[in-house]
Amino acid sequence: MKKTHLAVCFNLSQTVIDGLGTEQDTNTVWIPMIPKVEAKGRDGRMWLNSNPDAIVSAFNAKLPFDVEHATEIKAPKGEDAGACGWILALENRDGEIWAQVEWNYQGRWLIEDKRYLYYSPAFHYDAEGIITAMSSAGLTNKPNFYVPALNRQEETDMKLPQLIAAALGLAADATEEQGVTAINSLKSEKDIALNRAATPDLTKFIPIETHTVALNRATTAEAQLKEIDDKKVDGLVQAAIDDGKIAPANKEMFVSMCRAEGGIEQFEAFVETAPSIATNSQHKTPKEKQGNAKLEEHELAMCRKMGVTEDEFLAAKTQMNVGAK
Repeated sequence: MKKTHLAVCFNLSQTVIDGLGTEQDTNTVWIPMIPKVEAKGRDGRMWLNSNPDAIVSAFNAKLPFDVEHATEIKAPKGEDAGACGWILALENRDGEIWAQVEWNYQGRWLIEDKRYLYYSPAFHYDAEGIITAMSSAGLTNKPNFYVPALNRQEETDMKLPQLIAAALGLAADATEEQGVTAINSLKSEKDIALNRAATPDLTKFIPIETHTVALNRATTAEAQLKEIDDKKVDGLVQAAIDDGKIAPANKEMFVSMCRAEGGIEQFEAFVETAPSIATNSQHKTPKEKQGNAKLEEHELAMCRKMGVTEDEFLAAKTQMNVGAK
């Protein structure tokens, strides 16, 4: 049976707007940020809130409440990351971390106009996944946590190559140095947890199943082309044998030559100018002795291509002229 959850998301239009300007005539409101014990998101990732008092103790200055985690994403790039509110204080309420938030004009407008209905915390965590401190929070419309501390949702069906790229935050054309830098940054004791929606860009990433199918097709096509080429080469050489252009004993030598780059063209040129030798019952006497014979230019090219000496080629040519036994 499919599991259900009582608090799938936290609606700012009810939770936050109802509290705007009601506390000590200020523009502040208390809202839950991090669930107690286990903070598990819709995308399957989970962190531990095992020491909420330590998280509260780590708070020593106002933290920005922005839009779509601009503080963590845009600010490091030098882009605008203005706040729409500020976290003034944190409290441990029965294991949950609550935040006192003060909204500015922009924040009030975004909420009251229902431009954003949810919010998402960004927090530090160590290598064991234990949350150690709040970093910021942001308004969002794609929550991740099932409990009131909402995060933005990541894709859940990422395959290995896409997951690695997303974890490193690198594009497909990133350099090795950028990869090493990204990996080293992951080794640090603490990281920022940004649970934001990240739909894969299909112009940069290919699902592994699609890649495998394409690779299999390419391999099959390559094998089929090789089979066709082998049949073509064998047919060319056999036709030359049938026409009395070369001796059957030299078939493998000419097949090897044809498989080399440009070999087919050279073989066809040779066959076109080569004389017909006798059939099995006939033979022709060579006009010249081997010692006085000279090779044509295209025959010299074939010698260089096949890696044979002129004498070896002349011997084969003489055998062709006297016919196959």
